[in-house]
Parts: sequence; C-alpha cells; structure tokens
Amino acid sequence: MSVRMLTCFLFFVSSSCFSGEIEEALSRAGLVESKIPTGDAWLAANRNLVNYVVANDAGQLTIKEIKNLRRPEDNKVTFNGKSLIGTNRGEWGGNLSIVGADKTEHILIRDNIVQLIQEKDELFVFTGLAHFGSAQGAIYKVIRDKEDVSAEKVTILPGAPTVVTVERNEREYFAFLIVTNDGLVSFSPKFGEMKVLAIDQFWHGLYPTSAQLLNSQIIIGMRSGVAVVSLGHSIGAGSSPRVTKIQYFSQKAL
Repeated sequence: MSVRMLTCFLFFVSSSCFSGEIEEALSRAGLVESKIPTGDAWLAANRNLVNYVVANDAGQLTIKEIKNLRRPEDNKVTFNGKSLIGTNRGEWGGNLSIVGADKTEHILIRDNIVQLIQEKDELFVFTGLAHFGSAQGAIYKVIRDKEDVSAEKVTILPGAPTVVTVERNEREYFAFLIVTNDGLVSFSPKFGEMKVLAIDQFWHGLYPTSAQLLNSQIIIGMRSGVAVVSLGHSIGAGSSPRVTKIQYFSQKAL
C-alpha cells in the first residue's frame, strides 16, 4: 500500500482522495498563496464583492467565483414523513418549521437555521447569528416521536456556525467540522465531545460560504479568497486534533 493510500485510510476523509486535487482546484480558480490579511489588507478583503464557493462536483473539488452572493435559500428536508423548512433572515430572525399539507406551519426551533444535516435516523440542525460584534450558535437534534417529530438542544457553540462539513472513518463514526464566524470547532455527537481547533481567525468579517474536507485539509470558501486549514491527524474519540497550518489563497495582484 502506498504512503498516500495509507494516509487516506488513516484520516477521516471525504469520498474522494486525489493527488494534488487542492492545488489543481486553486490553480483553475487563479488563486495563489497570499499573506493572511491584516489591517488595510483585511479591510480590502472585507469590502471585496467577490465570494468563493468550494464544492464537490461529481467527485472533483471545484472553486467558483461569485460576485454579489445572495443570501442562501431556505433549507428544506423531509424527515419522518414531515416536511421541514429552515429559514435564515439574519438579524430579522429565522426558524425551523413543520409545514403541513394545508401550508400551515408549526415552529420547532426559533433561531436562524444555518444548515441541516441528516445522518441515518437523526437530523442535526445548526443555528446561530453573528451580528455587530456578538456571536451565538447551537446544535439541535430533531428526533422521531412516533409519527411526529420533536427537537432538542444538543449543545451551544463558541461562535456562530457559517458552514458545516462531516468527517467519518471506516467504522462509520462521524463528527462535524463547524466553521464559525471566526474559528473552527469539531463536535462528535456519539461521544459528546467538542474541541475548539481555531479561534480569532482572519475570516471573521469575510463570511465563509462553504467548506470541503479532503484528507486532513479543510478548504473554506469566503469573501475575497479561500483558506486551507491543515489538521495534524484524525479527529475522533481519544485523539487530540490540532491545526498545524492555516493558509490563505487569493487572486494574484496585478
């Protein structure tokens, strides 16, 4: 077994593991490694109208440039035969509601719904808001209640979640990697473990849009560029994950 294949099995990974995939995606997007923005450079990045969105497109990592990115659409999912809709209106609030056949709504959670992730028989709901220097967030779980559903709070978060990705190993244990307004957190529902991996990061005010996990690296799309966060090793029960490097990539200055 090659060293690279061994690395893919040792780490929690996404569905693909291609040599140089991150570098190739950055190159296709015209992004080069740049100094992490501070001071005037951070202000320029904050005022930039270009957002970058990272995605897995048919097994290939893509990085797309989008100008004037609009507020994300409502989250919709069917769970236990119920139609659920999550809304996020920023400072104007949001909620997660059950929508009946007659279009009536029953509110389960009163908070901005950032993301819904279903794992087998469980639906996890990430909520929160960062606004005017304050930030709050939480994870809820929607559970089956006979033919109905109910929601319970799992934990609060040290920041407002902006995008969430899932990591898993060969035993199908999974954990969430949660990019917050200014940091990175991992949370394992099975073991109830939360670990703060990064805080007070430069992407506060650069509004992360998306994230993908490849091997031990998290690629985060945001306003003005992309961050690549490298982890020391797998994240799971009994491990001590740490961030070994944070890099920033943006358009090369003319």
